[in-house]
Amino acid sequence: MSVIVLHLGDSIAYGECASQPARAYPQVAAQAVAAEMRAQVETRVVARPGWTSADLAAAVASDNAALTRADVAAVLVGGDDLIQAALASRSQAHLRRHLRAAYRRYAIDLAFIAAACRQAGAPIVLCTLYNPFPHAPLATSAIRGLNSVIGQVASRLRAPVAPVDAWFAGREALLISGYRTGTLRDVLDGRAPVHPNDLGHRLIGLGLAGYISPLAAMRHRLGSTAVWHSRR
Repeated sequence: MSVIVLHLGDSIAYGECASQPARAYPQVAAQAVAAEMRAQVETRVVARPGWTSADLAAAVASDNAALTRADVAAVLVGGDDLIQAALASRSQAHLRRHLRAAYRRYAIDLAFIAAACRQAGAPIVLCTLYNPFPHAPLATSAIRGLNSVIGQVASRLRAPVAPVDAWFAGREALLISGYRTGTLRDVLDGRAPVHPNDLGHRLIGLGLAGYISPLAAMRHRLGSTAVWHSRR
């Protein structure tokens, strides 16, 4: 038996700040699922640094073959939606308006991605976002709002939610590459420390494996798919 797992997302799913490709969370998840199911696991990653939910939705719409061959899909996206809202804002009041608009668009995009996967026969896991700036009230509020949207979409679709935010909470300094103060001042000091380090990727991968394995087993009980693997 071969299991095909599709990971959809942005720079985190792409493997940013993992010391090598095998330590990025999609590959960590693959190793764990293979051990759990005693099966070969093929990994497909559709992700790019800087992608928003709209970019990901467009990629999904143009690459239907990736969906139809997948046994399970996992989605982790949204950080760049918040970054774009922040960059477009001139004041805190302006930011709140941009965030509300970003949440509405994100909900539409995420529902589209999930529906496309479901239509192709691939069950989906939605991942919440961790907060790389836990000591910044503005970031905490913005990410809590986005995670609330993820929960609402998942509830409507009856899709499982992997609580990545809870996995990282209180351990950000150990799990985020280049973590410094956990405040927005870190953004001004150079490259923003927002991506997982190897330990962070491992935590996400192992956590996701617990959601992927039962969904993949169910998918194979209903009917297997052909073996196929590539990376966008």
